[in-house]
Amino acid sequence: MRVKLGETVLRINISFATAVTLTLIVDESGLCATALFCCIIHELGHITALLLFGEKPKLIELSFYGVKLERSGASGIKSIGEIIIYASGPTANFALSALLFVFGGTEDIKTAAVISLCVGLFNLLPCQPLDGGNILKFFLERITDSEICEKICFGVSCLFIVPMVTAGVTLLLKTGNVTLLAVSGYLAAAVYKKEKSMDFF
Repeated sequence: MRVKLGETVLRINISFATAVTLTLIVDESGLCATALFCCIIHELGHITALLLFGEKPKLIELSFYGVKLERSGASGIKSIGEIIIYASGPTANFALSALLFVFGGTEDIKTAAVISLCVGLFNLLPCQPLDGGNILKFFLERITDSEICEKICFGVSCLFIVPMVTAGVTLLLKTGNVTLLAVSGYLAAAVYKKEKSMDFF
């Protein structure tokens, strides 16, 4: 589905719509809905930062692997601005988490605060296409050529993903908890897609 929002095109992939629908139907705890809300806050942080720098996204695509922002590049954002844009998503999550911890009194709100904190921390992992991986790539591009940069970024991503998958399998076998394995599997799939030249925030 494509929707034109001024100069920005919003595209919702069928995989995203299907995954969200099935998850919300199956999940009875409400945790998935909370996590989805925290992810929306994360992406709004990126979009807000872009707009503050005077740049409107050309394309916002929602898919199973995350949100792809295709930028116009018209604003000529400088180095520090790029870092701020990458960091704005996790920052939005940390701000939401702090507000919920301070003003929230119920267990559900505290749980939402923890989920928002985890979303922010997860996106700071130095794995592409996460924000932490993009920040790592930003600095590597300034000290080495693009080919070596890509190899280092892929290697660092694997260094984090392999232990996460192993821990996820162990946790599943011991406790039946599939959360860590699902998250690490998602990240592995996103890294694979990134290797096919898909850039995400």
